[in-house]
Amino acid sequence: MTSAFQSIGNSLGGIVADHAGSISAPGGGTAGGGRFAFDPDEIRSIAKDWTDLAQGYQKSYVHARRVRVQGPGDEPASSAQAQAAMDSWKAYVDSLQQKLHYSMGQAQKFSNALADYLGTERESVAKLLGVESGPAAQGGI
Repeated sequence: MTSAFQSIGNSLGGIVADHAGSISAPGGGTAGGGRFAFDPDEIRSIAKDWTDLAQGYQKSYVHARRVRVQGPGDEPASSAQAQAAMDSWKAYVDSLQQKLHYSMGQAQKFSNALADYLGTERESVAKLLGVESGPAAQGGI
């Protein structure tokens, strides 16, 4: 067990957890408690990156919803193949919508954190994007 742990520690360049649960950092320092900090410009930049990603998913979603597949002939095999293609395409469109809402949710979290930090009023990312606010995916920060 110790050799496996040491091997992992070596692979991580000397960043390993000690017995007290804090993390040894290169150069001898320790970091504990999982704390980190962003300055307002970093938070603003991360929120913009998530918003840009959401806009890309929104464009893809709008374009993808327009696709319709028809079979080449008027027989059951063609119809079944077209239906299978549309089922697959629908799964793709659904995944785009989920990614859109997740990205919007992450952008909103960073925007809220920035607003709270600066003591300003929160703005809706969905409103900025002109998107109906659906169920934002949970997860992330």
